[in-house]
Amino acid sequence: MPGGPNIPCPMVNTPAACTVTGAAGGTPITLVGLRPYSSPLCDPFSGTGCPSDGIDVFSSIFTQNTISNSAYNGFQTSLEKRFSNGLQFTAAYTFGKSLDNASTFENLVDPVNPKRNRSRSLFDSTQRFVFSYYWEFPVPKFEGLKSKVLNGWAMSGITSFQTGFPIRITEQDDIELQSSFDFETPGQPNIAAPFHKLDPRGPGNLGFNPSAFTEDTVVPGTIGNAPRTICCGPGINNWEIGFVKSTPIGERYKIDFRGELFNTFNHAQFFQPDGNFTDGADFGRVKRARDPRLVQFALKFYF
Repeated sequence: MPGGPNIPCPMVNTPAACTVTGAAGGTPITLVGLRPYSSPLCDPFSGTGCPSDGIDVFSSIFTQNTISNSAYNGFQTSLEKRFSNGLQFTAAYTFGKSLDNASTFENLVDPVNPKRNRSRSLFDSTQRFVFSYYWEFPVPKFEGLKSKVLNGWAMSGITSFQTGFPIRITEQDDIELQSSFDFETPGQPNIAAPFHKLDPRGPGNLGFNPSAFTEDTVVPGTIGNAPRTICCGPGINNWEIGFVKSTPIGERYKIDFRGELFNTFNHAQFFQPDGNFTDGADFGRVKRARDPRLVQFALKFYF
């Protein structure tokens, strides 16, 4: 190989971006995507260990390495009232931040510079507040037929407020020339303008401004400068309330009535917008919403 002709990288879309010249040729060597001959014993700088016939040993090389790490810092507090006088409740609040290089097994990182993938975790939520309670209505205890109607009422519920999860920004056209046979590639578009959240109820159901990102200026063999995740998607504002009435019938029998409302106030609860630049017109769109208000009733007889 030293002093020999240029050897184009196998299975690469842009040979000019990855042509390798022997060390004596004086031309800088750019190792992008699959290296020449795809052999772990082949040194493309000197030619040592490379197959003499120039035929690739492997079509590609896939490695799994424990190179990612994460860090979480947060403040957590809670307030609890044990059951007394017909009331009990628990309130919990969390303020925190989680950072990592990859949040799932499918997240591939830049093998040349894994640090560039470090950003907010996909499951990061800056603030979360949850309030759960059970309250027996303080009504007088009646006797006779009136007691069957008015006694034994209670309500319970769970109220949740949460800031949105980070949006996964990605590009899967393999411009970086690091294609994966199974998982997502580490490709990113470029971010060319400030990121702005949008109301999904608006035109195009957009969750953010897709025009802030561009792929045209990403050079083949490189990764765009957009962060792996960007904050944040739609948050949660959810109320779930249940009403319960227990009615004894004699000494042995009892009837329980229960009515439950999920998403009680019918707030629009949106899923994450599409953060894959490769999806074209869908990029930035919110395509799904959580369930609207649901109501259910139950009647149980104990004997």
